[in-house]
Amino acid sequence: MFELGKGDPLECREDCLVIGLQQVPKKFGGLLGGLDNRFGGALTELVKSGDLSARAGSLSVIHTLGKLPVKRLLFIGLGNPKELRKEHLKRMFGKAVKHIRKMRWPTAAVFLDTFCAGTVSVKEAAQMLGEAVPMATYRFAGYKGQPNIPEVQLEKVAVYIQAAGKKPEPAEHATPVFSSVAEEAEIRPGNAEHVNAAGKTEGQPVKNANLQTGTYRKNNGSPEETTGAALHRGYVYGKAVNTARTFANMPVNIWTPARLAEYAASLAKKYPFEVEILEKKEMEKLGMGAVLAAAGESKEPPILVILKYAGKREWGNVLVLVGPGAAADCCTPGENTGMAGAAAVLGAMEVIGEQKPARNVVAVIPVAGNRITGTATNGQDNMRTETAVITSMNGKTIEMRDTGAAGLLMLADAVTYAKQYGASQIVDVATLTADVIPALGRDKTGAVANCDVFFERVLESAKEAGEFIWRLPVTEADKENARSSKIADLNGSPGREGGVMVNGAFIGEFVEDTPWAHLEITGTAITGKETDLGPAGATGVMVRTLALLAEKMAEQD
Repeated sequence: MFELGKGDPLECREDCLVIGLQQVPKKFGGLLGGLDNRFGGALTELVKSGDLSARAGSLSVIHTLGKLPVKRLLFIGLGNPKELRKEHLKRMFGKAVKHIRKMRWPTAAVFLDTFCAGTVSVKEAAQMLGEAVPMATYRFAGYKGQPNIPEVQLEKVAVYIQAAGKKPEPAEHATPVFSSVAEEAEIRPGNAEHVNAAGKTEGQPVKNANLQTGTYRKNNGSPEETTGAALHRGYVYGKAVNTARTFANMPVNIWTPARLAEYAASLAKKYPFEVEILEKKEMEKLGMGAVLAAAGESKEPPILVILKYAGKREWGNVLVLVGPGAAADCCTPGENTGMAGAAAVLGAMEVIGEQKPARNVVAVIPVAGNRITGTATNGQDNMRTETAVITSMNGKTIEMRDTGAAGLLMLADAVTYAKQYGASQIVDVATLTADVIPALGRDKTGAVANCDVFFERVLESAKEAGEFIWRLPVTEADKENARSSKIADLNGSPGREGGVMVNGAFIGEFVEDTPWAHLEITGTAITGKETDLGPAGATGVMVRTLALLAEKMAEQD
């Protein structure tokens, strides 16, 4: 997929060369000195006429007509270089990649130095490009029959950085960054009845939703090695986001608890993970009444998946990532939001498996149907109205009156079980309530936490990942609301007022004194419109934040 090109990028022979164009007085000076001369000053004239723009986010394609070996120049307007930020750049790369795919060009080259402006370094630009390529080319084709039209995929991206003192070499001598050729970033599940969680079918092949990771070939710490490592790191993050997208896009009759367990087991084979999978009988022995109640009448038995990564020789100072998967009554791709928390944690573990941070990490993923035991429909709006009292793993009783709290119930037992692994910090990611959307919209994740110092670490990781988090306060009134049941220790259905905060107070009863943060992603897990970095549907939100948190805590501790 990625290659490090050597020599003059203007001598490459790909289908297009992607160039960043800054909004500066002399656009074709510096790194682009001489480019305009190859066209007899025509590029400057195109800028004056408005046909070639440096406005932020603009795309302009110029055919070289034999004046250069490369067929086309694809200019991306960067705007004012002082205002350029990493996340802006990633979106611009995504926009360019989408255009390349739309035009069915199988190869492209990127003159990376031209994208280094403001505070963005070559290394950062390389990582943003690495993330953007798999994310922007991702598609979830669903389960429709596909037209008999051959697909043209982006097979190769040659990345050029300025290399002083090196003689130009032909493109065929470029250095591979990844040893494997990328598969298309699209899933075609084929026969839905035979798709398993590992992305394979019986009798019919399924194209993976992710680009292949490949193996980065390290060398002696040169600029090429640094750039190649950054491309690889970005690629790993982008691929993991696509993994989470696919799992949240899959309908629940395919992405079942059993198949999620199969996928987790496959991760444990690929990476240095220990896997533990608790089934219904084991949960009953452990007294996990909350998870069992969340599954209730569902025909799919619940499971609890634990992935253990020992980043240090001694077990201790453990970061626990909890992501519940609540199967909804829905088979429409992009609407299975209940699985988004589990998908985010699985995606983050994929990054951790690739990057191998020196940090002990445990993923706890409870998955169950949405049929809470002891409740019944009222015959009008299909909400559950009869009261049930449930006993959780730590002995606390919970009053439940509707099915909207399956994720909350699963978190109660999952957090309790996570503490048995010696959790020093806990982050849970879940879609518990849509009440977060009127408050924060669909571009901000709500959060509650019980430890300022730990939350600052989570927030720092979220900022670096470009995923906006806003902390909401949990007051004594919220805690009293969570304990407001007259017949049980806790009230799992206290009403909609302050939903995110009351849910946080509820989970806090099980977290107790362990530093913890809850991330409410109901608003950010799904997007209704296409973006520069992906289609409408699942977003894979919080994959990067969780993975970065593990990496940054490894560096800081």
